Amino acid sequence: MATENVAIFCKMKDLFHRLLDYYSITELDFDSLNKDVNPQSFVNEYRFNNIKEAVELVNNAIKCNKKIHIYGDYDADGIMGVSILVKMFDYLNYEVTYCVPSRYKDGYGINMPKAEQMVKDNIGLCICVDNGISAVEPIKYLRENNIDVLVLDHHEAPEALPNANVILHPFLSKLSEFSTSGASVAFLFSVYVLKHFDKYLSTLASISIISDMMPLKGYNRDLLRIVFSNYKEGEFYPVDLLKGNDPFDENSIGMSIAPKINSVGRIIEDSTINNIIKFFTSSSKEDVLTYYNWINELNLQRKEASKSLLNGDIEISNDDNSIVIQVDEKEGLIGLIANSLMSKYKKPAIVFTYNPEQDLLKGSCRSQEGFNVVEAFDNLKDLMIAYGGHSLAGGCSIKKENFNEFKKRFNNFAIKHPVIKAEKPSIPLLITEVTFETFELISKFGPFGEEWKKPIFNLENIRVGSLKYSKDLNHIITQIGTNSKITGFNISKEMLFGKDVVDFLGTLRVSTYKSIKSIEFLISEIK
Repeated sequence: MATENVAIFCKMKDLFHRLLDYYSITELDFDSLNKDVNPQSFVNEYRFNNIKEAVELVNNAIKCNKKIHIYGDYDADGIMGVSILVKMFDYLNYEVTYCVPSRYKDGYGINMPKAEQMVKDNIGLCICVDNGISAVEPIKYLRENNIDVLVLDHHEAPEALPNANVILHPFLSKLSEFSTSGASVAFLFSVYVLKHFDKYLSTLASISIISDMMPLKGYNRDLLRIVFSNYKEGEFYPVDLLKGNDPFDENSIGMSIAPKINSVGRIIEDSTINNIIKFFTSSSKEDVLTYYNWINELNLQRKEASKSLLNGDIEISNDDNSIVIQVDEKEGLIGLIANSLMSKYKKPAIVFTYNPEQDLLKGSCRSQEGFNVVEAFDNLKDLMIAYGGHSLAGGCSIKKENFNEFKKRFNNFAIKHPVIKAEKPSIPLLITEVTFETFELISKFGPFGEEWKKPIFNLENIRVGSLKYSKDLNHIITQIGTNSKITGFNISKEMLFGKDVVDFLGTLRVSTYKSIKSIEFLISEIK
């Protein structure tokens, strides 16, 4: 092990090796995870093989004074990508136009109406970020009308690629063996256009890596480590507003920042969605604060809409192995509702809402390990107008008259493919190890995220009689030391009635109450 790490872990050697075993890595692997990374080494290691052509395309457009238009997407990744590019051109003192499409009116990706509008607007260069890799017809139309096209995308590439002038893509451009977000593609592109690693643009890219659930390996992990270690409070006003009093890390991005950004695309139906770009690119603190208040209000609307529905009169049959319902809610909210229902009832959930423009029911599905959403959709494809997704989440469209048949067959599939709860690997933890020193050691294995999850610990043989509860007896709140405690939300005293001892699975986190920090073992489940 590297000399600088020895002092940190000499007192916690046993726990350190438990962590190594949990992640199935060696001490050399651990040192590699903690290798020195800096902007220069990062740029030297990660480079698109066709970056020169992409930079030349933009430089020529600027030299010829062409109109440049940036086309993005309505989720956090697309919004970060557009913001990075708009700010990049702002640094170059070159005015551009941009579009974050409406989920409701435009849908995902550049389309023919938008391409036709670019021709009318005499656009000279269109830059697609977080979309474009499948937009064969719109891009063909743009090129036929003398508009150059640069695609900065990360989605799966089809066999027939669009006829763009240049495509920057993690795999096609041989950036890395791991995928990354669309905004990260835009960020690395900005490094070569600006000829330096911009701290603010890298911060926006880091948000997209977590929000788009990119694997925390290679490029993604290294970029997060650089950004997190160099972040200074008060330096980037928009990001400080979004995260509040939390430190800027993967937790604040996943729990606070990304949901707020995504709420804009979920709630707003018209072109005012583009105000989110002004929030990230404006140099006026007053304007940024105004836009933040707008974002915060939309986020509250998003929370209230989901909460009111879940607390309402939704009839969930205990006899069914799945949840299939229709709601009168915005299409942008149904995925959140499906996820909440799945988490609450522990079974696959698909939530539909009616889209009057298409005269279809649009559905969003969420599931747990053991029930494959795509396999379920394949089994019902004769009822589908369109569908897609991955094993744990997906979306689909069906005709209204097919809803009851869909519900029946989806539930039959769920009966034949029940969710089988697999035992999660965990690390034995002594109650005396719930300390700041333990948390610091765990942090050396971070950042945590997709394909590199935060470690799950097991507190064994906790005496039920020693536990303390909230006033309503619905939550465990037990002090175990001066600055340490066990917390279990929605674990009531009644749930543990009749037990002498229990084992808790959970994670460690730092919590702050009235400016006092403590280490908290946060219970995720009773083993």
